[in-house]
Amino acid sequence: MNRDYLALEIKRIVRSPQFALFTIGMPLAMFLLFGGIFGAREIAPGISTATVTMVNMAAYGAMTAALFTGTRVATERTDGWQRTLRLTPLRAPGYLMVKVAAGLFVALPVLLVIFAAGAIRGIRLETGQWLTIFGTLWLGTLPFAVLGLMIGLFGKGDTVQAVTGALMLPLGMFGGLWIPLQVLPGWMNTAGHLMPTYWLGEIGRAPVLGGSGTLTAVGVLAAWLVVPALVVMARFRLDTARL
Repeated sequence: MNRDYLALEIKRIVRSPQFALFTIGMPLAMFLLFGGIFGAREIAPGISTATVTMVNMAAYGAMTAALFTGTRVATERTDGWQRTLRLTPLRAPGYLMVKVAAGLFVALPVLLVIFAAGAIRGIRLETGQWLTIFGTLWLGTLPFAVLGLMIGLFGKGDTVQAVTGALMLPLGMFGGLWIPLQVLPGWMNTAGHLMPTYWLGEIGRAPVLGGSGTLTAVGVLAAWLVVPALVVMARFRLDTARL
């Protein structure tokens, strides 16, 4: 039952015109824009600013896809879809897991498109680096899928998209994915290190830039996963008790 519902959920998402336009098209456009702004200056042997921009925009796009998928729950709550599902064998944990799995799934094409665009624009990495960046960014979107689910469980169908969209600005800007944190004022730089997007970018850039903060990044992202997950379970139990 969970597998069938997951397949249905994925079909509902990919058939939506907004999926191609906003989930894939927008991050791709941002990669081309920021790639033109920052250029392809070499910042390490064999590594250019274009490579870092590609990783940052792939992280931002995957995060956006996972985050917005969870917010669909608000519309389903408003439309009574959750009540309908209670008449099926699908239980609450299965419903929540399907939503998170769908968020991870829709992040895949975003990563593939951004990486393909990077390769077309001349970015060259070793096969192991491509695979490591892809895998870490994909797994790193898990906290955002859960965070989106949390927003959806608290939001309303007619406002949740606007709320999530407003959240994208601080996540992208202060998370260091749009512009380097080093150019921001001190307090913004400090706030940026609290953002999960900063640490998602860190684990994505690690295979090409190195660094010793990978374990810290994993720990912070794990915290951003566990805390929203606990809130999601508590909120969903409250919602279902009211139905």
